[in-house]
Amino acid sequence: MADAFLTPGQTSLAAGSWSDGVGYDSGTPTLYVQSGSQTITGGLAPGSGTYAALYNFDVLPGFSGNIGGQAGSFSIETANAAFSQTTQLPRVRWFAGGGTLYYSPQGADAGITNECHYLQVNSGGSANITGTGVVRRLELEAGRLFVANTIGGVTAYSWVFSGGSSTIDGVTGSTKLFSLTVTGGVHTIKKGFQGGTVTANGVKEGLIVAGGSVTLDAFGETVSNIQMVGGTLRILNCGTITCITGSSGTLDFSQLQRPVTLSLLEDMPSLTVIPSPLLTITARNPVGTGAEGLT
Repeated sequence: MADAFLTPGQTSLAAGSWSDGVGYDSGTPTLYVQSGSQTITGGLAPGSGTYAALYNFDVLPGFSGNIGGQAGSFSIETANAAFSQTTQLPRVRWFAGGGTLYYSPQGADAGITNECHYLQVNSGGSANITGTGVVRRLELEAGRLFVANTIGGVTAYSWVFSGGSSTIDGVTGSTKLFSLTVTGGVHTIKKGFQGGTVTANGVKEGLIVAGGSVTLDAFGETVSNIQMVGGTLRILNCGTITCITGSSGTLDFSQLQRPVTLSLLEDMPSLTVIPSPLLTITARNPVGTGAEGLT
């Protein structure tokens, strides 16, 4: 089947609103929302069967309205049979020029359970990921992103934030993240990290900060691994940190709100560490003179 396009001005995502008269059918390669500034509140949650999952859903910069809101979230899974890391499908792309997306990776497809394979945000607006489910790969380039505490990742897949601003919500005992790489933007993380081996490179990962500003405010949740290669990481709250490897950037403990034990620090001279009386470093392996700020 050919790609399908939302009819201009439509306020529903139901089948009749699309150029092919079908829309959600998982045999349709890509659904495009090209333009408009309306709020879309209809057809947000397709039923089971044919319309239970989709391949690609791309909202383009010409659209500046809202999808979902008080009427609920756009709730659908992506089609498992289409999965390909190389082609980045199936996916949901929020590239809107403005407005807000309310999305939940929940649906009625029998082949998968509450999952979005790729979620990509590069927007002048904001995206709110709600409901219960997982996102294999989450990419943020621009815009504002909120991830509810009930949304998790999947081991072997990495989330990557290269810009924008985000809040990853969490509560005590919430599911930990596996791998998040930050290269730019401003982000607040309220979850712990358990790490995971990423399929693309076979490397055990947790939180990697290579740029931007990250605040970790994760209650008493444990953190398996942090790699500092740039940017700033401020740690306010967390449980035990298994290991931090730092080659550059700023690692700021000065605003710690509870005692934290760092089991192992491997630090290099280009790293700056701002310590705290509440921080205990069990073992340290400095490279040369080690980080600035530590004796």
